[in-house]
Amino acid sequence: MQTGVNSRAARREQTRENILEAARQCFCETGFDKTSTRMIAERAGVAEGTIFSHFETKEQLLISCVGEQMAATIAQALHTMDPEWCFVDKLMHIAAHRFAQIALRPGMWQVLLQQMVFSPRKGAVHDLMRNSGLIAAIRALVEDAQLDGEINPNLDPDQIYKTMMALFLFTVHEHVSAQNFDCEDMCATLREMLEVQVRGIWMRRPELAA
Repeated sequence: MQTGVNSRAARREQTRENILEAARQCFCETGFDKTSTRMIAERAGVAEGTIFSHFETKEQLLISCVGEQMAATIAQALHTMDPEWCFVDKLMHIAAHRFAQIALRPGMWQVLLQQMVFSPRKGAVHDLMRNSGLIAAIRALVEDAQLDGEINPNLDPDQIYKTMMALFLFTVHEHVSAQNFDCEDMCATLREMLEVQVRGIWMRRPELAA
């Protein structure tokens, strides 16, 4: 009996993955509005109703398409991060993993920007960032840097986090607009802005305060 249960669970998970991959392809090719769940179902080789047994709405499907890949990428970035790096280098390590993922399938991020960032359901972007683990990852880096004296401990970690995310989204928007998805170029854009911002929240060294 247990083997049968496991087999059904595996098939259901595989069906879900097939739907997600089909949706990614369709969204990239035709955009969010012009992609119907029927199109996705045909490409995934399932009945249209099967999609809604896994995802309540087409928006939730889009969020899952991006969010689950983000979660895996962030987990990998955290696993390969050197704890001795400075705050900026740690942030850039996470960003580089995300930018590399965006470069592989830029159409998905274009759809996300159009559908969720510029005309979002209230809370959709926050939900995506939270569920992917990105909010927790950045907040932990901020709090560690404050404890280490690398960042001013009197500043609200939430405000620092929001500043970092604003810079990330600005970088993505700039490169989407220019159709330049080169990972190194995206990292250079973000690092330049990040270092300018960090100068404003960095702890003043005694020798510099004199």
